Amino acid sequence: MTSRILQADEDVVWLTARLFYGKRDTIVPIDPAISDDDDSSEEEENDVADPDFLPSTQNLDIDGPSAKRQRKQLAVEVLEDEDLDAPGPAPTAKRPTSKKKPAARRTLWRKVDLDNPPLPEYQHIPPDFIQSPFDYFRRYFSDEVISHITYQTNLYATQMDINTTFATTEDEIMNFVAILMYMGIAELPAVEDYWALETRVSQVANVMSSKRFKLLKRVVHFNNNAQILGTNDRFFKVRPLFNYLVTAFRGEPETPKQSVDEVMVGYKGKTAGNLKQYIKCKPDKWGFKLFARASQDGFIHDLILYQGQTTLEAHGVPRTPEQQQMGVTSQTVSVLASTMSSSGPKTIFADNYFSGLDLVRYLKSKNCRYTGTARDNRIGNAPLRSMKDMMKKAVPRGACDYTSSDDGILLVRWKDNKIVTLMSTDMGVEPWSTVNRYCSDTKRKEQVRCPYLIKSYNANMGGIDKNDMLVHLYRTPLRAKRWYMRLFAYAIDVSLTNAWIMYRRDSKALNVNDGLSLKHFRIEVFKTASSSTSMTSRPRRSLTPLPCSSADVPTPIRGHRSHAPHYSVRFDVSLFHAPVYSSSRQTCKQCSRKGNIMRSNLVCRVCQLHLCLNAERNCFVRYHEAVA
Repeated sequence: MTSRILQADEDVVWLTARLFYGKRDTIVPIDPAISDDDDSSEEEENDVADPDFLPSTQNLDIDGPSAKRQRKQLAVEVLEDEDLDAPGPAPTAKRPTSKKKPAARRTLWRKVDLDNPPLPEYQHIPPDFIQSPFDYFRRYFSDEVISHITYQTNLYATQMDINTTFATTEDEIMNFVAILMYMGIAELPAVEDYWALETRVSQVANVMSSKRFKLLKRVVHFNNNAQILGTNDRFFKVRPLFNYLVTAFRGEPETPKQSVDEVMVGYKGKTAGNLKQYIKCKPDKWGFKLFARASQDGFIHDLILYQGQTTLEAHGVPRTPEQQQMGVTSQTVSVLASTMSSSGPKTIFADNYFSGLDLVRYLKSKNCRYTGTARDNRIGNAPLRSMKDMMKKAVPRGACDYTSSDDGILLVRWKDNKIVTLMSTDMGVEPWSTVNRYCSDTKRKEQVRCPYLIKSYNANMGGIDKNDMLVHLYRTPLRAKRWYMRLFAYAIDVSLTNAWIMYRRDSKALNVNDGLSLKHFRIEVFKTASSSTSMTSRPRRSLTPLPCSSADVPTPIRGHRSHAPHYSVRFDVSLFHAPVYSSSRQTCKQCSRKGNIMRSNLVCRVCQLHLCLNAERNCFVRYHEAVA
């Protein structure tokens, strides 16, 4: 029997049931242990939908935007079998074209454990000496980055007002970055509090005036707005800054065990649109989502800024046709893995958001192992004990089931407080170990049997979480209307954190146990960054004397007591006591005695006194170290 659909002013289309549904082929495997990787009954969770997609609220059955219009009703007429010979066009079916998925791979499963040799431990090459904290920071926030920010800031100020007199320098931008570093340590409720009389912070107020700081925060820029047209990069505003940093991060040595996870840069403003994401299990639930790859000690080597469908295109790493056939999350891990500099064997650890059989097989072909938790609908039809069966109370905690594919992929399902499933090409179930778990029946902790794979995953998955914790300890409190300023603050924080981790690696390699903490490391970077540049605000004479010249030195008068600085100035080590050459030659304040007068042309720029500084006498040092 056939159906004929009648519609006004249109041809008659002849349809059959077989035309709609086609012939279904039933495949019965020879061995129950053989299965297809893809389950036709499951939804494709690996292809994560674009969060920017907004479904249309218009009913497609309605002609026009108004919902009050009458729908076009389809009249169905039932015809007898003899109507099949009626004249008319051959039956055709028009289906929407879609990208064909490759045929599912037939996999043979068997209960065999993996027996791979463990990866070698990472050995950091000791340097000749430990550099200063500022030098470690400038590995990533280099002169090239400061020069780029300076140029783009001046360009942006000119684009806003062509007649502007504003101009900044690289020294001033470095001062601006240094102030942001210190604000992460001494955080106050408002920016004005750093210069207010009651809450003044001299470390900040002496570097730059509040008016100049607010002006720089308003005009600092990172990319040319004239080039934004025609680009699909939604992070265009900060893309050059992250390109500089990621290039520097990738050049550092990597540990053989890498972890891939999401990073949230906290932001609750409304100007970023749907670039703002929500992840309930993160410390910052609202903000910008980044995908990161990190070493065991927390050093982040690569970052991908998430922006929807164009995320990987904007990242700039080319993808092979094999990668493009994978799901979106699997492509993300494969792109992060393709930027690894190590050529030896390595392992990537990730959670169930990324795991999939296609990803594991791709990484294995690139000499890269993988270990990660897996969702139940991403393990194909593997013959594991069902989740429903293992959740029964009769199944004790610590129960485990595992199976291995013919190409070396191990699947493990283990019962803890919840049921967890892992897939791995790195380590196996043995040797078994135990973990301590609280038992509600006996009211005490008991030992639960645990596969080695679970312990390996828990020990090596926390690299990104460790870096995220260190960033949040002294996070730069940069608040601004421009949404990308929050990403600029994160770029400073992650550069400082990576610099400290590299400093700790070098200290450990040279057996230096009394290294700086992250807080003191950050303070030392601030001191060097703010003191190595010129002052941009008018200094207070009582706190920071101006460099002296010969005209500033008081002329000695016969019979009068010579000039002497106050003790608070003479012994203040925070002031820059430095010798300055003077054209006049006067009496040394330190070594001259009655009948034995010594004269010198060198003057202390702070104390404004002549002091000897030669091969025979160093009165300059003795004068500033003398006991008052």
